[in-house]
Amino acid sequence: MWERIKKILQKEGGKCIIVEKNRPTYLVMRLEDYEKAGSGRSSSEIEKVNRDIDEWKAEEKEETEGVEPDNQEVTDNQEVKVEDLPF
Repeated sequence: MWERIKKILQKEGGKCIIVEKNRPTYLVMRLEDYEKAGSGRSSSEIEKVNRDIDEWKAEEKEETEGVEPDNQEVTDNQEVKVEDLPF
């Protein structure tokens, strides 16, 4: 399972944003990249990341507009497994 997750992360540029309640909540990335990011990241790099997030949000919004809900709501207490995810 971890190999599959790592392949997905590599395919997506090494980072994955986890969304909860329609808001980016977590960022998954390699530890090495995280440590590099903490050492002297410039404001222009931060601005680029923020722009990327804004673009991603806009794309998600466009994709979900006009899509009918599928009556399969996930409650906070319901367990979601990796196998349930659509990839």
